[in-house]
Amino acid sequence: MHRYLNKMDKVSDDVKQQVDQLKEWANRQPNLPKDIEDAILLQFLHSCYYDLDKSKVTLELFCGIRSSSPELFTNRDPSSPPMKKALQILNLAHYEIPGRRFVWIWQLNDPSLENYDYVQDAKVFMLTTDSWLLSDKKLEEDDMVIMDVKDISLKFITKFNVSVAKKLSKYQEDAMPIRLKQIHIVNAPPFVDKLYALLKPFMKQEITNMIHFHTPNSQTLYDFVKKEDLPSDYGGTRKSMVEFNKDAMELLESRKEILSDDNLWRVEKKSKNKNEFSSDVGSFRTLAID
Repeated sequence: MHRYLNKMDKVSDDVKQQVDQLKEWANRQPNLPKDIEDAILLQFLHSCYYDLDKSKVTLELFCGIRSSSPELFTNRDPSSPPMKKALQILNLAHYEIPGRRFVWIWQLNDPSLENYDYVQDAKVFMLTTDSWLLSDKKLEEDDMVIMDVKDISLKFITKFNVSVAKKLSKYQEDAMPIRLKQIHIVNAPPFVDKLYALLKPFMKQEITNMIHFHTPNSQTLYDFVKKEDLPSDYGGTRKSMVEFNKDAMELLESRKEILSDDNLWRVEKKSKNKNEFSSDVGSFRTLAID
C-alpha cells in the first residue's frame, strides 16, 4: 500500500462511503487488480465528479488499457538505457497554480528528432503521469496540458505509430483520472496542421474543442493562463523547465520500485479477446484499439 497518499484525510463520510463502494465493486471484477488504494479510487471519483457509475467505467478502462498494452506499461524502469534515452530529450513539469488548477507541460528538446521514438515517448508519458498520480496530495478542479513543439518537424511523420496513437488517445481522453479542460500547443510551426491531421482521427470532438494552437513569440497563451503562473521559459515567474524537469526526475527515482512493477494497476490478460472488459454493472466498454 502506498501510504504516503493522504487525500482521504479531508473528505466527507459520504465520499468515503463511495470509495468503499467502488473498492468493493472493483474487488469483485476479475479484470481489475485487487485492493486498489483508497486515494487512487478517490482520484477516479473526483475526476468523474463523484458519479459512481462513471467512475467504474473510467477505472475499468484505465486498468483494461494498461493490461492489454504491455508495450507501454512493462519494462519501464526509469534507470534502464531505453527509458533514460527517452527522458534525456524531454523536459517535464507538473505543478499547481491558483484555483486548484494543475498544469502539465511536455517540452521536446531534440531538434533533429534523431533520438525521438514515438513509442518510448508514449511510455514516458504513462510513466510520469503514474508518478504524479501516486504523489499528488490534492484534488484538482481542472487540468491544463501544454505541449511545446518547438523541435517538431515533418520528420515526426516517419516516427508516428498508429496503433500506439489510438491507445494513447483513448487513455488520455477516457481513462486518466483527471479533469482535463484545456490543451495548448505552443511554438506551433506553420506545418502543424499536417501533424494535427495525423492525430485528429483518434480524438473525440470534445477533446479537439479543447485544443488551442499558439505560434512562436505569440502572447495568446496568456489569454488562458496568467503569465506569472508559467515557467520562466514562457515569460512567467515560475521555475525554469530544466528545474521542473529535475523535480520530475527526482520523483521518478523516489517511486522507481513501484513504477518498475509490471503489474502496477494491471491484470495479466487470460482471455483470447483482450479487448472486452466485463462488469457486473452492465456492458461498460468494448475497446477497439488494435
